[in-house]
Amino acid sequence: MSTDPDTVRSYDRVAAEYAAEAAAMPEWVATEIDAFVTELGGSGRVLEIGSGGGRDALELEKRGMSVRRTDIAKGFVELLRESGFEADLLDPLTDDLADPQRPGTPYDGIWACACLIHVAREDFGTVLGRLAEATRTGGRLHASVREGEGEDVSTHGSAAAPRRYVETYWREPALRSALRDAGWLVSEVRRCVGKPHDHWLSVRASRA
Repeated sequence: MSTDPDTVRSYDRVAAEYAAEAAAMPEWVATEIDAFVTELGGSGRVLEIGSGGGRDALELEKRGMSVRRTDIAKGFVELLRESGFEADLLDPLTDDLADPQRPGTPYDGIWACACLIHVAREDFGTVLGRLAEATRTGGRLHASVREGEGEDVSTHGSAAAPRRYVETYWREPALRSALRDAGWLVSEVRRCVGKPHDHWLSVRASRA
């Protein structure tokens, strides 16, 4: 598994609460969705890694995309299914990424917003490479990771309902190198700020 088991368990326990907290679309994510949809010409089949509560998938579908919702946390998958959406439990490091609705047909794009922060550094290149293999030539990637050095364990919630997330930070040169080695052509890496002190590197890339 590419993701720390305690991180997955934390998301499982608080899926509904987390989804409610993340329901508001940050401005920088909305900008990335605009660019992603424009680059794909307003249509296409997208594999979403880390769908969470489903906020981004809904917005992508409003713009004409067809989205396969996936998450590594069972709590999010169950939440999405309860809301009437198809969703798959998927670990991008180890599971088959092929689209069950379109066997043998690669995806037009990969949407991985703020989720690959939980992939261990030693597994990051493998995950990026597997995502590239599942995408058609010229297909698009959006991925965003936290900017910084090393790894960290962030804690949230309360003593009664603690949340523990293991996060890996990246600097732009190493991030670009990992993407290039995995088969992606990077068009742009944008620096984005969410909440105060919440700095992201947002990647726009295409399948080489």
